[in-house]
Amino acid sequence: MNVLCLDQFSNIGGGQRSLLDLLPAFSARGWHPIVATPGDGPFPEMVRKMGFRTHGLPHEEYTSGDKSLLQILRYAGHLPRATLSLMKLARTLDAGVIYVNGPRLMPPAALAGRLMGIPIVFHCHNRLFQRSAITLTGRSLEVARANVIACCEYVAVPLRKFLDRGRISVIYNGVEKLRDASCRLRSGMPRVGVVGRIESEKGQLEFVNAARRVAKRIPDCRFAIIGAPMFSGDSYYKKVVAASAGLPVEFSGWQDDISQIFANLDLLVVPSTRVEATTRVILEAYSAGVPVAAFACGGIPEVVRNNETGFLAGDQTPEGLADCIVSALEMHPTAITEVRNRARAYWSENFRLDAYRLKVCAVIDDAVRRRIQSPGLRYASTDKGAEYFD
Repeated sequence: MNVLCLDQFSNIGGGQRSLLDLLPAFSARGWHPIVATPGDGPFPEMVRKMGFRTHGLPHEEYTSGDKSLLQILRYAGHLPRATLSLMKLARTLDAGVIYVNGPRLMPPAALAGRLMGIPIVFHCHNRLFQRSAITLTGRSLEVARANVIACCEYVAVPLRKFLDRGRISVIYNGVEKLRDASCRLRSGMPRVGVVGRIESEKGQLEFVNAARRVAKRIPDCRFAIIGAPMFSGDSYYKKVVAASAGLPVEFSGWQDDISQIFANLDLLVVPSTRVEATTRVILEAYSAGVPVAAFACGGIPEVVRNNETGFLAGDQTPEGLADCIVSALEMHPTAITEVRNRARAYWSENFRLDAYRLKVCAVIDDAVRRRIQSPGLRYASTDKGAEYFD
């Protein structure tokens, strides 16, 4: 079975890393994944390095987050061409299922899938807030009779009114086992860092403002901002740099070796805003044995148990985050070790990569099974997964 994987970005963010994790699992089941993205970039380049095929999609630029009326109208005008393009690509590739890795491509994929009788699986990594986006995505899911994977319950909530209960699955991200960083010895200069793309929703500005307060209470503390702007311009990044003036803050840029990042941190801070889902970096920190301090917003409370597997700030302000960081850094070594151990056990029980892959593949199998009543198609379940027969 050929699996046509659609992604709305050509850079590598959390959703793209998730798909990169899934491609080998698709292949192991005897499926043949092909990834289509709008133009070339680091993401399709990485897909090719892994030995999988890529295709280009019609390229249209849109800002991230809420869209203006002009952009919505432009998107609507582009929809027929995008649908025809996807239909042509799906026909050329003989796609047995279309896996949509982001909401922007869901409407044309839904139309193409419905017209061609191809099952659709939509993987939602971020909560939709704009009413027009929720309605358009939800109606598209209805048209396609799609199966949905939501990365947490917080993300699933806006879509539930459009779907039968059996069509939406909450599957938390899975991450690989990382090198144990819990043996890092404190030198008296604790190092605290935030990891990820530098965007307003990731909260680096709040981190810097909290760091200024932490530095007054723990003068030897050092801070790191690891990442780079990705899906927008660098204006926010410049604000973060300016706000960090006079502080011991290191900007490390984007780094691919997450184990090495964690080996140099005493505490991971996740100061994300309400748009955040259950960010992968928390689960990676659990795997590596690095304690986590975060804002209790978005989907984060679904995976961080306060004072058990990590630490949640009392309120979503720089002052509240600073108090949380200081409290974690001043814990007795035995107590912080217990938190690390519980977090790693929590990862092992709930967020392992192999279990994640099995759950996602099961949803794709289910989407294919639901097409057994389609005219001209018969379905068979094999030890390698789903297969269609004429």
